[in-house]
Order: sequence, then structure tokens, then C-alpha cells
Amino acid sequence: MKKEINYTLFIALILFSLSCRNKMHATDYVTYINNKEHGLKKISVIDGFEFDFQYKPYDYIILMEQKGSINSTDFIRRKSELAGTAWFTITIKRTDNSVSPMRYGITSIDDYNVRLNYFLNKASKDIKLVYDKISLQPVSYLFENNFNLTPQETIVIGFYLPKGANSPQKSMQLSFNDKIFKTGIINAEFSKEDLKRIPMLAY
Repeated sequence: MKKEINYTLFIALILFSLSCRNKMHATDYVTYINNKEHGLKKISVIDGFEFDFQYKPYDYIILMEQKGSINSTDFIRRKSELAGTAWFTITIKRTDNSVSPMRYGITSIDDYNVRLNYFLNKASKDIKLVYDKISLQPVSYLFENNFNLTPQETIVIGFYLPKGANSPQKSMQLSFNDKIFKTGIINAEFSKEDLKRIPMLAY
């Protein structure tokens, strides 16, 4: 019964938010989320490497999963599944796009395998999220190995928010301690003001 009440309250919160915030159709919405001027994408350039930290709101995740085809029932169901989490991608590339970071500067297949093993199995331990001064460890991690088809590598990372937080509403800092390319600890700040300005997806 308690679970049903919580689900009902969550749906009510979604509907209330839909009525109060600006709405954008899919193309404009994706452009907004990916535009660094809106504070949801942070870019750090260090020693010829570019690190892109992208916050992924629930609407954005659902839109990408459904490839633009969404109905209200699926939207609400999936959004309730995502409640209480925060998701990001970290993309790493050389600034000149000359070669995949996995192959940059290596001299042997052993060097490549060390990097691959790190990103597949160890990098999650070097990533954390500080949410409203609370330090969180990842609960989901995926390294999207593109097998050098494009000159960039992408990490998908997810966190459980502190109890009582249905969605990110407080300022967040995502940190990655880069132990492979030796660029140090890279921080990306996402302000609560920018989070509150995120438009709703019109579907």
C-alpha cells in the first residue's frame, strides 16, 4: 500500500512539474541539454585531452532510449524507475581528434590492454559524486568500448541519490581521478539553479 501511495505521489509530482515548467519538443530539448551554455555539460581541456561531463536528466534518458518515440504511459513508468538516481556520461578524447585515447601514446598491445582493463573494471572506483555535500559512489558503470571506430571513449555512470531525493535538485560535483592519462582530479560542477531551469520534454 505504501509503495502504491508513493507511486501516486510521484505521478502527481510529475504532472505538477509539467504544468509549471517550460516545455520543449524533442529536437530543441536535446539541443538545450547538450549546450554547455545551460550548465548541464562541462568541458575540461588538460594536456591535449578533452573531458566532457554531461548530466542526463530523466526526460533526456528516456528520449534517447525510445529514439524519439514516447507515449505517456511508457514515459511515466520509466520515469518512476529512474526516480532517486542521477546519471552522467564522461567522454574522453584528444583535442585534435587524431586518435582514440585508448591508443594515444602506447607502444604495445600490453599497454592497450592495461588501459582497457582499467576502464572496464577499475575506473568506477575513481569516480564520485558529491550531492549537497554528501559523497556518493557509483551504483552503475558502463564503459562503451567503441573498438576505435571513433576517436573518443565514453563512460556512463549512475548514482543513487540520498534518501528522500526523487530527482537531482541540489548542486552536484562529479569528480574523476584520471590515473591513466595522468591529468589529475577533474571536477565538474552542476548548480541547483541550472538544474531547476531544465525544461520539460513535450511528448
